[in-house]
Amino acid sequence: MQEQRNKRLFISLVVLAVITASVFYLTQQEATSFVDNNIFKVSDTEQIDRVVLDSKNGRVELSYVNSRWIVNKQYPADGNMIKVLFATLQQVNVKRPVSAKQADSISRKIRGEGVHVLLYEGETQRKSFYAGGNNVKTQAFFTTEVGNEAYLVNIPGYRVYVSGIFELNSDGYRDKYVFNFNWQNFKSLEADFPANPADNFKVEFERNFFTIKGETKVDTAKLNTFLDNVSLLTVDEYRSNNTIADSLAGLKPVMTLTIEDIATRKYLLKLYSPERKGQIMGLINENPGLFNKKKISAILKPKSFFRKK
Repeated sequence: MQEQRNKRLFISLVVLAVITASVFYLTQQEATSFVDNNIFKVSDTEQIDRVVLDSKNGRVELSYVNSRWIVNKQYPADGNMIKVLFATLQQVNVKRPVSAKQADSISRKIRGEGVHVLLYEGETQRKSFYAGGNNVKTQAFFTTEVGNEAYLVNIPGYRVYVSGIFELNSDGYRDKYVFNFNWQNFKSLEADFPANPADNFKVEFERNFFTIKGETKVDTAKLNTFLDNVSLLTVDEYRSNNTIADSLAGLKPVMTLTIEDIATRKYLLKLYSPERKGQIMGLINENPGLFNKKKISAILKPKSFFRKK
């Protein structure tokens, strides 16, 4: 009797194992047959020359013009941010579709609150979808252009909020270098201190070296370091806000830097006080931005600083 009971138990276990394996196989087959993990990927991003990111917060247009990326047909783009954008498009993976119960509400939320991503090659639209996420930005969801399909997406091997790169505003894509031009074309630099005109000076390039106009004894090491700091100066955060620009327009800057190149193009930076939590406000060609105090301290130098002792 015990032997027969053991045989029946064994047979039952075998049958249960077969059923479990079959259910798992069929479930996997169903999932893989209906979900394309690469539905949002763009492998040949080099062919993309225009990206439009449209949301209720505004429109960002990134376009490739004359061998460089431009933000909203006006500002040079940050090359690193463009690389992150395209790396995301190349690696984004569909982890799983949203359950049928949630698909409708999540799709509606992403379309209403997320970003409409459109990718172009010339005048041809190559791909479009909506990107967004949950309220705490821990899960990213994409939805297709047509239909109510919503998908949880990720980048395999990384814990990143995939939709974050698409949610940046235009300031987030702008090049952070203040004086972004070819320094081989440098002609002159003027530093003006409205409250202390005696500190004003002008740097010129003469006989293959930099000098300060009117000064016979210049500490070239200090001057070269100063010019390096100016050329590498980056803004911490742009503030595209007319109210800020208008409020600064009524104030005297602590320092104004004007750089001119050999084509007589001018690049202007005005720095103001007081500082805000370790940051200093400035106007870059009349566009507001916040700077790190340490970076500004490295260039806030009067003429006397460069005199050789």
